[in-house]
Amino acid sequence: MTGQEKERYIQELAKKWQEGTISEQEKLEFENWYNEFDDTYLELTDETPSALEQRMYQNIVAREGIENKRKHSLTPYLIPVAAAITVIFLGFALYLFNKNESSSQYVAVSKKIVPGGNKATLKLSDGREIVLDDAKQGVLAELGNISIRKDQDGQVIYTVLPSDKGNFASKASYNTISTPRGGQFQIELPDGTKVWLNAASSLVFPTQFNGSQRRVSLKGEAYFEVAKNKVKPFLVDVNKSTVEVLGTHFNIMGYDDESSTNTTLLEGSVKVSSGSRTKLLTPGTEARVNGDITVHEVDPSVSVAWKNGLFVFNNESLESIMRKLSRWYDVDIDIKGNIGQKHFGGTVSRFEDIKDVLKIIELTEVIHFKIEERRIIVMP
Repeated sequence: MTGQEKERYIQELAKKWQEGTISEQEKLEFENWYNEFDDTYLELTDETPSALEQRMYQNIVAREGIENKRKHSLTPYLIPVAAAITVIFLGFALYLFNKNESSSQYVAVSKKIVPGGNKATLKLSDGREIVLDDAKQGVLAELGNISIRKDQDGQVIYTVLPSDKGNFASKASYNTISTPRGGQFQIELPDGTKVWLNAASSLVFPTQFNGSQRRVSLKGEAYFEVAKNKVKPFLVDVNKSTVEVLGTHFNIMGYDDESSTNTTLLEGSVKVSSGSRTKLLTPGTEARVNGDITVHEVDPSVSVAWKNGLFVFNNESLESIMRKLSRWYDVDIDIKGNIGQKHFGGTVSRFEDIKDVLKIIELTEVIHFKIEERRIIVMP
């Protein structure tokens, strides 16, 4: 049985146990599975789901050194409290750890809120707009000697055709690809550069890179794998700064509601400029532009986790986490009262139901949530 098959099977057993349809043999299998990742003995009895949830939860948080065995975790860092509670969850055991909606004091969902997905709109220079999530595989449009197509993986690819197969345009026109809240998309630019757009983002780019440089404009967040070209640098204008590269991998986060524009380098080198200030980055560093430019050593995998289907929080403020959830799940955030300086660290799949994400945070017992339609109310 593969890892994915086992995961699905354990999900089925967990669901059967909650529904009361699990057989004695299946109970034994489920107990054996639990004991594989926690040496505290588990016995499934006739106790209520909430009682079992609490017992399993206490067993897990009492176990030291278990963090690396989990796919999902959230750890609160309560500043200035030195001690932190570690809450560990296996993603496919969420059936057991989620409280029933009827017994939850804080989370009451009137309509299911689903994670984001591949959604974007491409606006062409001639005014046409193409909804990319609805577009079928194949050629989407042709502009002069530019062919725009959607491949089998859903990526949009620009191809510059030979001049004898189109009307060569000496002056490039500009297109814009935009993702809504709850959307993401991947595009390959005419020079072969690959760009992943996060939610609520847009990229303006020419249909062909003429002249001595390749220049695009970004709002929001994107990950770039720039095609190498030693004689034609690639420049990204974002807010009031510019990132210049020859060929490299980096992430830019430049949302208007964030306090700084962050450029994180994974491979190669980049130059970040803002006004008269300039900084050079090496892999594993991040430039933060907020009037000045400061450079910090970081774990770059945290910055690009969104591209890989994860939320990864590294001692991150609750406000920052909620902004990310708002953009990805397309919900509004309403903070009631003084929530203080609460910080969290951990990893959660971006494709979990939002109720599961919020309930995991609630189990830290430092914050609570209520959901009304598409609004999340945050309460101390």
